[in-house]
Amino acid sequence: MKDLILVVDDEKDLRDVLKLYLETAGYTVLEAENGIEAIELISKSEVSLMILDIMMPKMDGFELIKKLGEERNFPIIFLSARTKVQDKILGLNLGADDYIEKPFDPGEVLARVMASLRRVKKENIREIKNGNLIWNTEERFIYKDGEKLDLTAKEYKLLSLLMKRPGKVFTKQEIYEFLWEESYYNDDDNTIMVHISKLREKIEENPRGPKKIKTIRGIGYMLEKINEDE
Repeated sequence: MKDLILVVDDEKDLRDVLKLYLETAGYTVLEAENGIEAIELISKSEVSLMILDIMMPKMDGFELIKKLGEERNFPIIFLSARTKVQDKILGLNLGADDYIEKPFDPGEVLARVMASLRRVKKENIREIKNGNLIWNTEERFIYKDGEKLDLTAKEYKLLSLLMKRPGKVFTKQEIYEFLWEESYYNDDDNTIMVHISKLREKIEENPRGPKKIKTIRGIGYMLEKINEDE
């Protein structure tokens, strides 16, 4: 079965170019002029990846990605004339997997599409393991030593973020904007630290001397990459 690519952009010439390149590479392509049309197509089709413009009538790209929320199970590549760093950060923090500036090389877009789909297929596994922690991505539960952890929604979201990339340091800004889906200014009330502390109580053998979730001073937090036999 061919991967289905949804191209969402109000410029027909742009959609035509991308459709030509994608279909030549063996993909099936659907087109939408705005976010509202895209939602209708997504409800009827098994989309493998979406190429999404930001500035569109009726419903723009940012609104669409928010509307889809966490239920979305396909990658999104933003394709936009908005080149400000803030726009890129917002797009990526909302859940986009890549961001390409206009004007673009269609060959590069195709390469990015292929890379994103390869990455998704590699990551699309039911269980993610790190030491004695197992995340069942299908059930959306995380287990410690075979016992299901009793996590709040924010704790689950935070731990799943860390488990996706063990060994990666996530800044406080990245964590805050991922959990609350709004811009980070200053965590004066130590909201993130409180959530990290509660999570440590549930997954660490000794929460006062954590070996799983490490604090990287002045930057943020990371989940230590642990082999199964450790």
